[in-house]
Amino acid sequence: MGLPGLFFFLLALLRPGGALQNVTPQLFGSQASGRLAAFGDFNSDKQTDLFVLRADSELNIFLADQKEPYFKPKVKLLLRNVVITSVVPGDYDGDSQMDVLLTTHPQKQPNADLSVLIFWGNNQTLDINRKLVLNKTFHDEPLIMDFNGDLIPDVFGVTNESDKPQVLIGSNDRNLSWQPALDTENKMYAPHSHAFIDLTNDFTADLFLTTVSNDKQIQFEIWENQNGNFTKPTQKKPTYIKKKPEGAVIVGQSVFADFDGDGQTEHLLPACADAACQKSVIYLTKPGSDQWFPVLQNFTNKGTVWGFVPYNSDPSSAEFSVPITLHIGDYNMDGYPDALAILRNTSGSNQQAFLLQNVECNNASCAGAHRMFKVYWELSDLHQIKDAMVATFFDIYEDGILDILVLSNNSSKKEFTIHALKNNFEADAYFVKVIVLSGLCSNDCPHKVTPFGVNQPGPYIMYTTVDANGYLKNGSAGQLSQSAHFSLQLPYNVLGLGRSANFLDHLYVGIPRPLGETSERKQEWTAIIPNSQLIVIPYPHYLPRSWSAKLYLTPSNIVLLTAIALIGVCVFILAIIGILHWQEKKADDREKRQEAHRFHFDAM
Repeated sequence: MGLPGLFFFLLALLRPGGALQNVTPQLFGSQASGRLAAFGDFNSDKQTDLFVLRADSELNIFLADQKEPYFKPKVKLLLRNVVITSVVPGDYDGDSQMDVLLTTHPQKQPNADLSVLIFWGNNQTLDINRKLVLNKTFHDEPLIMDFNGDLIPDVFGVTNESDKPQVLIGSNDRNLSWQPALDTENKMYAPHSHAFIDLTNDFTADLFLTTVSNDKQIQFEIWENQNGNFTKPTQKKPTYIKKKPEGAVIVGQSVFADFDGDGQTEHLLPACADAACQKSVIYLTKPGSDQWFPVLQNFTNKGTVWGFVPYNSDPSSAEFSVPITLHIGDYNMDGYPDALAILRNTSGSNQQAFLLQNVECNNASCAGAHRMFKVYWELSDLHQIKDAMVATFFDIYEDGILDILVLSNNSSKKEFTIHALKNNFEADAYFVKVIVLSGLCSNDCPHKVTPFGVNQPGPYIMYTTVDANGYLKNGSAGQLSQSAHFSLQLPYNVLGLGRSANFLDHLYVGIPRPLGETSERKQEWTAIIPNSQLIVIPYPHYLPRSWSAKLYLTPSNIVLLTAIALIGVCVFILAIIGILHWQEKKADDREKRQEAHRFHFDAM
C-alpha cells in the first residue's frame, strides 16, 4: 500500500460509523416538548433559535447557547383564550430587530377566521403589551412576502372583507396599510402552499399561488414579477396556469428546489392517487412546462406498502394534523437536494419520518426530470421515532451539515416531543452556507443593534463552479419562500458542492425590486471558499455594487480528521526514518570496531 492509500485508510478508520445520532438530551435536556413552529436568530448572535408552541396558547423561544443543553427556553409569551396556529418571525417595522407574527383563533372555535398579531421586538425581548392586532381576519394562514420590494415583510392573504387577496404593507414607522394585491378570478385553495420565489431566472421573486378553478379543480398560478409588478397570467402564457396531475386525487403542499442541479427552480408536488393515500407519488414539473414527471412512485419496503398521511381538514377534530408536505435539504451535500417526508404503512399502525435521497433517474417515467427520489429505509435512529408528525432539516451545530429535527405525538401524555438527530455523514463533500439580510442598515443601525436577526423572504442565490471531473456545476435556492402550515424553512440556505474542493467561480444573490425598477438587483461574488458561511448585506438596495458580504470559514469534521490522519502518516514516516537511522548507526559502529581490531602490517 502506497502512502496515499495509507493516508485514506487511516482517514476512513477515523470516521464515525453511524449515519444519525440522537442528541436530544444534549440539545434540550428535559425541555424537549412542544410543537416546533419556526426558526430565526432572535437575539442576533449569528446562531439560529427555535420557536416552539406549548399548551395551545404559549410561545417559547429556545435561544442557542454554547453550553449544554444547547437550546434553552429563555423568552416566553403567553396568550389567553386563543389557540396559536402559526409563528412567523421577521422584521415587520424595519428597525432591524426581530418581531414575531402569530395567527390565532378563539378556543373551542377551530373553524373561525384567523386573527393576526404582531409583537414588536425590543432589545431581544417580547412584551405582551407591545403588539399590533390587525383589524381584519384571514380565511387561511397568510403568506409572508415582500410585495413592494422594500425588504420589509408584508402579509398576503384573503381576508374577511374580500374574496380577492389583499396585502398588508409593512412600514418602518409601524403605520401598516392595506391594499388590494392581485385581481385573480380564482379562489385561493386552503390549506394553500403559496410561495414567493424566483421561477423565471431573473433573480426577482415571483408569486406562486394555489387556487381553485371554476370547476372546483386545484390549479397553480405563477404571477411573474415584471419590473416590480406582479403580472396577471394571460392566455398567451398558458404555462403560467398549471392543472394538477391527472392521476392526483389528493394534492399536498407544493415545494420548490433546484432538483436536478441546473440552476433553475423546479416545482415538487406530493400527491395521492386514492382517497386513503394507499398509492402515493411525488411529481415534478419544470418552469415553462405543463408536463408532470413522477420522481417517486415505489413506496414498498419488504412487502409493506407505505404512503403519505392525508390531511384532516375537519376543523372540529381535536387531532393535530398537517398537510402532506416535503421538507427540502441537501442531506449528503452532493449538490442535489433531498427531502424528509412523513409516511405510514397501509394498515395505519405505524407512522414514521423517512429520508428521500435524490439519485439519478433509473426508469423511463422520470427521464424528463433526470433525477428521482429513493426512500432511505435503513436509517434506524430516524425510524425508531414512532408517531412522527413533522420532520425537517436544521443545522444544529452551525457547521454547515444539515441535521434532522422530528416532531412526534405522544398520545399517552397528550403532548408533542421534539427529537434531534445529528447527521454524522462524511463523504469528502463540501458546502457553502448563505444568509441574506434585509439590508435596511449596515453599520449605522438604529439603537446600535446588529442586523442578523431578520428573517428575510425573497432573496435568491445561485452559484457556478467546476466539479471534480471538470464539468460546470450549478446550484440555486430561494430564501424563506414559504411561511404557512409548518413549512419550517430555515433563514439560510446550505448549498452542497459535492466532492469538489474548488473555489466557487461565481455566486450570485438577487433581491426583490420595487415597482417601476427595470434593472435587476443582483450582485456577484467570485472565488468563494468552500465550507464557508456567507452573510450578505444588500445595503443600499439600489446599489448592488456596494453590497457587502461577510465570509466566515466553517471547518467541518473532515478537516480535523484529515489533520489527524496527516499527522499520523508523518509520525509513521518519522518512525521509519528513525529506525533506518538507528540501523545505519549500528552498522557504522560495527565497522569502527572491526577497524580498531585490524592488524596493521605497515607498523612492523
